Amino acid sequence: MQEARSSTPREATKLITCILPDDGSHRALLEALHREKQLNKAQAVSCLATGTLADARVKPGTLPDVYLARMVWVVVPEAEADALFEFIYHKARIGRDGGGVMLQNALVAATPFALPEDVAEEEA
Repeated sequence: MQEARSSTPREATKLITCILPDDGSHRALLEALHREKQLNKAQAVSCLATGTLADARVKPGTLPDVYLARMVWVVVPEAEADALFEFIYHKARIGRDGGGVMLQNALVAATPFALPEDVAEEEA
């Protein structure tokens, strides 16, 4: 049996993952990606997090405190990944104290998604 093949060529993509403090920086980032970069392949969810050095500050046998954070995933074209990584770093203010962390890795494939043209923009 022959395998079905997609008629749409797959774009080489990368995934940028951010873990941000729950201070609204994820909303500002998503809005900037949409308005300034016309990038709509992103998702944000709430999660619990702890600092990387937090376990060094607790008593043996206890767990470090956790806090509410936001995890953001952004799918970007491979050719633009490094520039968008830097853009996200600055827009999310990763470099500030407690600003979060970022990772970038290659994806095997990503499915394009676009809203119909006649869908109105949401008000922030």
